[in-house]
Amino acid sequence: MYIDVNGIKINTVSFGSGEETFLGISGFVADWRVWMFVFEHLSTKMRCVGYDHRGSGESLASAETISKQSYVNDLFSIMDKLGIEKCYLGGESFGGAVALLAALQQPERFKGLILIDTNLPNARPINEDRRQFINFIKSDHRGAIEAFIEGVMPEPNIEHMKRMGVYMCLRPNIDVAVRVLELSAEGETDYPLHEIKIPTLIVYGDKDGDYVIESSHYLEKTLSDAELVVVKGAGHVPIVTRTQEVVDAIEKRFFNK
Repeated sequence: MYIDVNGIKINTVSFGSGEETFLGISGFVADWRVWMFVFEHLSTKMRCVGYDHRGSGESLASAETISKQSYVNDLFSIMDKLGIEKCYLGGESFGGAVALLAALQQPERFKGLILIDTNLPNARPINEDRRQFINFIKSDHRGAIEAFIEGVMPEPNIEHMKRMGVYMCLRPNIDVAVRVLELSAEGETDYPLHEIKIPTLIVYGDKDGDYVIESSHYLEKTLSDAELVVVKGAGHVPIVTRTQEVVDAIEKRFFNK
């Protein structure tokens, strides 16, 4: 359903029911469907909520309204409007950076964090690779997204999943995609992540890029109650390509199964 959130209509979905709620945030310009296979498993025992973050999927928004803080504000507004007092919060890729910022601002709202191939929220200069990717998007939107999906999903025999990823990430317009990529250079250079005391599960695929792998190990050392799980042979989105292994790690970490 659509809910009015901070001046735009956010597309939200909800599956299952129960005393516990799992809420998932996607990264880059992907929509809620990045989490759908995880929801399929977890919704048999709890409520699972996803949404298209502003500018992605069905949540139409101009590039000028997108910032790290607007993502965080939207998250809390969605929780409030859906009556979610406290939840397990999952963040994939840049969604993990949003989850970390939310945990710093209102830690009492979260029972646990699940960070999947996550980015740090810390501002860093846009490097040459990202600059070239931004220019690629501006000159050949489809070609850039197809190359991006090939890079983040290196597992064999998953052409159907890659097709879904391309379709999903092509939906937002070029200005939104560029704006999201530029967010990495904004904000604080050193957030006090060591202050986060929430139980956390960190997952990454060992075929992902060096930055994500290094960030994951940094978070394991920095967060006071973190566990790290490496999915062998997986790329950047194991919640799609290796769902069962991720779900097993979530259940073991938080639900003793």
